[in-house]
Amino acid sequence: MFYDLPENWVKLNLLDVLLPMESAKPNNDFQYIDIDTIDNVNHVIAQPKTIKLENAPSRATRKLMLGDVLFSLVRPYLENVAIVYSKHENCIGSTGFYVCRPRSFLKTEFLFCYLITPYFINGVMKFLKGNNSPSIRNSTIERMLIGLPSLSEQERIVYKIKILLAQIN
Repeated sequence: MFYDLPENWVKLNLLDVLLPMESAKPNNDFQYIDIDTIDNVNHVIAQPKTIKLENAPSRATRKLMLGDVLFSLVRPYLENVAIVYSKHENCIGSTGFYVCRPRSFLKTEFLFCYLITPYFINGVMKFLKGNNSPSIRNSTIERMLIGLPSLSEQERIVYKIKILLAQIN
C-alpha cells in the first residue's frame, strides 16, 4: 500500500531516484565504515575504523561520497542509517550497506528522513531472509516507493521535521 500523494508529487521506485553504487578498492591503509560504526540512536557515523590494507575485510568495497545515505541491509529494524558528511566522504563502506546516492532532484536530508520512517522500515522488513543475521537484498531497497515533491517542498519538509525534533529533544 502506498499513501495518496499531494498534488504535484510523483511516486517513484528508489532505483529511479538513486545513482548506482560504486566500488572502491583501497590501495593503502584506509578509514572503514561498517554497520557497527553507526550510532543508530542519533543516526550518525560514530567512529570509522582505521584498517591496514593487508587486513582489509572482503566487505570493504563501497565507495562513499559526501551526501550519501547509508542504509544497513543487515537487521534493518535496528535503523543503522546515517548521512555521509564531509569528514567521512573518503572512507570505504561495507557491502552490508546500501549506499543511497540521491540524484539531483532528491535532497539528501529528505531521503534520510524517508529511510528512517516506520513506513519504510516496516516495508523492507517484509523481505527479511536468514536467522543469524537477517538481511534484505539490494533489490528490496530499489523496489521501495517514495513520494517525491519539488526540491523546495523537500527543503520545507526537512526544515519542519528539524524544528519538531528539536522541540521533542
